[in-house]
Amino acid sequence: MTPRRLRQFLALIEHAHFGRAAKALGVSQPALSKSIQLLESELGVTLFDRRPEGIALTAFGHLLREKSRRLLVAEEDLRRDIALLAGGDIGALKVALGPYPSITSGYTSIARLHARHPNIKVTAHVAGWRDVAHQVATGVVDLGIAEISTLEGREEFTCELLGEHQGRLFCRPGHPLLSQKRSLTLAQTLDYPWVASRIPLRLATHLLPATLGCAGAYDAVNGDFVPAIEIDVPMQIVKFVENSNALAVGNLSNFEQEIRAGEIVALPIHDLALRTRYGFIYLKERSLPPAVEVYMREVRAVEEEISQRESLLARMNKE
Repeated sequence: MTPRRLRQFLALIEHAHFGRAAKALGVSQPALSKSIQLLESELGVTLFDRRPEGIALTAFGHLLREKSRRLLVAEEDLRRDIALLAGGDIGALKVALGPYPSITSGYTSIARLHARHPNIKVTAHVAGWRDVAHQVATGVVDLGIAEISTLEGREEFTCELLGEHQGRLFCRPGHPLLSQKRSLTLAQTLDYPWVASRIPLRLATHLLPATLGCAGAYDAVNGDFVPAIEIDVPMQIVKFVENSNALAVGNLSNFEQEIRAGEIVALPIHDLALRTRYGFIYLKERSLPPAVEVYMREVRAVEEEISQRESLLARMNKE
């Protein structure tokens, strides 16, 4: 009982004649007659009474006419939904974002995705990079965007590098460190509390000395750098530095608006070798939903724009 046979059945009802129905369908009359016979054979009932003056629906034919129209509409709806899903116009995005990727490109890309595909259902979690990897591994989300340096050897994950942004320290205008006549060193910043989410071991061991002063401390279990003021999401990080001597960790793009407004200043530190290394995280053996793939394209585009803006901001900062 294929959709094609049901359409032939309805065409025969409309034209009430095998010859006219066959012509309208673009098939031969014997082919149409055989198709209807096969349909009746499959259902085990007679759908039409064949009479010299024409055909007439049986009670079974009347029932099939009602049902077949619904079935064909349902088939059209199914094909439409499949096409929309394949094109990323419907479906669901379940993503977990690390703290800095969330404000760098994660949230912006979700907004762009929703503007172009408003029917996609979005669920976004922000968590530390270890929790992001765990959510991906357990199937809570389809995609993660977080630090990938410690995941690249794990066979269950596919990791794609996204952002390698230059990390910097920021302070309020008038901060004591800005009164220095010469270039600052990293050691001088350790006299002040740092504000950030925790920094993974890979970055901490290459970036920071053994003694951290007021900046923070090392996690005794995993070696992460835990800043003096640890925050989960650095969206409101400027609030911590505008009325204190705390130093904020971030990228130029994170504070673009505040930099241009003169509300925050990047410290000129010559020996700060901090670079982010975050990217997509997803399971190798699990197909990504189309909505996720569309979102990933948005993120790549946003990251490219951010790189260009940061180059411009870096030139402004030198001037």
